[in-house]
Amino acid sequence: MTGTFLLRWFLLWVGLGLLLRIGMWVYYPEGSVFPGVLAFGPGVLNDAVTFWLAPGLLAIFILVHPKIAKIGFFVVNAVILVIVIAEGFFWLEFESRLDRLVFHYLAYPREVIVFLEDQFFLSLVLVPFLLFVWLVCWLIGYPDPEQAKRAHALGFLVLALVVGTFFQPVGLGGFNHSRVAEQFVSNGYLGVFQDALYDVRLPPWMPEQIETGYPASSGHVGDKREDTQELQEAQERDVDLQALLSSKKHLILVIEESFAGEVWRDPVLRETYLPNFSRLSKQGLSFTNLYATGSRTTRGMEAILNGFPPLPGISTTEREGYKKLPSLARAMSDAGFYSAFLYGGWPGFSNFSNYWRATGFQKIWSREDFDEPFETSWGVSDGALFTRILTEMDRLTVQQSNVFMSTLTVSHHRPYDFPDNVVQWDANARNSAYAMAYADQSLANFIDAAKDKAWYADTIFIVVADHGLHPRGDQLIPFNSYRIPLLILGQGIGGREYASLGSSISIPQTVLDIFDVTSNELFSGRSLLCDCVTPVPMEYGYHVGLLSEQQLDVVSRDGRSVTWYLDDDQVVEQVQEVEDVHQDVLDFFAPALRWYYAR
Repeated sequence: MTGTFLLRWFLLWVGLGLLLRIGMWVYYPEGSVFPGVLAFGPGVLNDAVTFWLAPGLLAIFILVHPKIAKIGFFVVNAVILVIVIAEGFFWLEFESRLDRLVFHYLAYPREVIVFLEDQFFLSLVLVPFLLFVWLVCWLIGYPDPEQAKRAHALGFLVLALVVGTFFQPVGLGGFNHSRVAEQFVSNGYLGVFQDALYDVRLPPWMPEQIETGYPASSGHVGDKREDTQELQEAQERDVDLQALLSSKKHLILVIEESFAGEVWRDPVLRETYLPNFSRLSKQGLSFTNLYATGSRTTRGMEAILNGFPPLPGISTTEREGYKKLPSLARAMSDAGFYSAFLYGGWPGFSNFSNYWRATGFQKIWSREDFDEPFETSWGVSDGALFTRILTEMDRLTVQQSNVFMSTLTVSHHRPYDFPDNVVQWDANARNSAYAMAYADQSLANFIDAAKDKAWYADTIFIVVADHGLHPRGDQLIPFNSYRIPLLILGQGIGGREYASLGSSISIPQTVLDIFDVTSNELFSGRSLLCDCVTPVPMEYGYHVGLLSEQQLDVVSRDGRSVTWYLDDDQVVEQVQEVEDVHQDVLDFFAPALRWYYAR
């Protein structure tokens, strides 16, 4: 590889990175701090250093045989351009560079290819894309196989591995705790390499000695004994409500995909697109200050079904050892409930079926058990899903004394497709708000249809979002994007709002308290029925933290601590290295991490 050839390739690499950053800079939501043009310098420097990954990939082909150097060059440039496109998508969707999700998606190629075809018409753009790659290669100039020396290739490969393994992205002074700034000046190559090398079993902040046990209590929210007393006081105040709840025989848990964001938080948008949810909120127990533990569906499952802290990295539902997780399904089954999960999506995606079965669900349905004329790339529509739930509940409640039915919707997921003639909004627009309106109408139709069923009077309905819509915000954990709704509905349950700070991790314990079930499952959360502040753990990008009414405390992936002080959910001050706060976070997360990986 000659110096001229490498220079042209280098200019392409840096130019693509610069164009991508310009696009990221142009498309940035208002209302957040952003470093502006000063971020371009460190960003270009990071791209310049990581350029050596490109000839490192080409070196692999040369080491196989120098004669395939041209083919390798074409493949490497195709990969580079795919990564540029993926980086743009990640920024629009997550305000993030490529990260550990790359490994997640590569593990499920069938589902990802179907999604790409449905969302981006992969088969139509493939030929033009390959022609464009050929043009790029022609402009740079293909490497001469006669000059492709294996010794040189080995050097490039070693250099690429060193860069990917040890190079730390150049930061931006004054913005070292801005999530968006850090993502902007870095790039996807560094993100993927660093995530691949991160030891989730032993992060830098993991103490050698752990004195607290799992489940842990956080100093931010008071002693668990005090919370238990508040729950008892709440039950005494609401003795009629508690008697009503515990008299029910069945539970339907509806986990709504991404059912949050501005459409839910903004009163005007909510009345426009979610009129039914607004109506239902006044008829049941509405929890208005609840937060998810992460930004992915698997995180939602881990919290809602397992009551387990969000360890840094991927959720425990996808890690080796997920069978040992505490389980709501297992607790309910032990109490005499028939536990079932009805899902209209891919059964193998995100390890769903294996995870549900291993944690105690006795029956599982997936999209393979549906025969529906309308499907999106992620599964059947909410309407078809709820119709099937009605059918199965008719059957199961005759056969079983107690039924615990869980479900996960997919309609409010990209590409936001839904059937025609259900809501007034255009079903072909692929608009998030319109898809939420469809989800809202489907939920209302389901509840209304259930009222005509013999089992309705004996059933509690819990409706909760798995996570927020998009991660948005400058904090290392974008906590404002994690806020989600929770409703508890059923015949005789009057309208009441619970405004105390809480987390979806507390749903399992709340369910046990509703049905007066005693269990040995080690749930970290506490009952939300006490209407008192309960632990609110969060994770993002290997950062872990705890949210309270006054502050967000985070221990970063490299062990640094930082606190954001809040006033009505708005950040008013940022302070680094608060020792007692640092210890509070570790006291919550470290015991769970040690317990999960204990042999």
